[in-house]
Amino acid sequence: MKQVLALLLIVSLAFSGYLFYQLRIIEQKDHLVVYFVRSTPTNFLLVPVVRSCPRPATPEKALELLLEGPTPEEKDQDLWPSVSVGTKLLGLKISDGLASANFSKELQTNFVGGSQLEGHLVDAIVSTLIQFPEIEKIEILIEGERVESIAGHVLIEYHLP
Repeated sequence: MKQVLALLLIVSLAFSGYLFYQLRIIEQKDHLVVYFVRSTPTNFLLVPVVRSCPRPATPEKALELLLEGPTPEEKDQDLWPSVSVGTKLLGLKISDGLASANFSKELQTNFVGGSQLEGHLVDAIVSTLIQFPEIEKIEILIEGERVESIAGHVLIEYHLP
């Protein structure tokens, strides 16, 4: 009987140590929300996805996670990238509440879709950045230049939202 109690005590201590270790890992991470597209038979939906990242969570890191697109598990849940494949973040400058996000030309040249997907692309970028309290407005640039639109459906030549 003493051996069983001793074994239970050892197992309990080991499990407690494991839980403490897991809690420490969770405490060392921040969480960000990025947005991907889910296709239904009649519609495209913009879906928020919570991602963890090492502290501190930054707007740059949030955009990097957005550009990475869905994980294989998320793809199994019918989530698709909201931003054109191959797009790179060339820079992000934040000044006086304005975030100027500079993307590579692939944002425009690799875009596949119509007006609804273009709207979701813009909304995904804006919603990913606006979660940071220091950001009030967003400017989307392509190769450092302001453009009228990504594919002709949604104007982005002014500060969003």
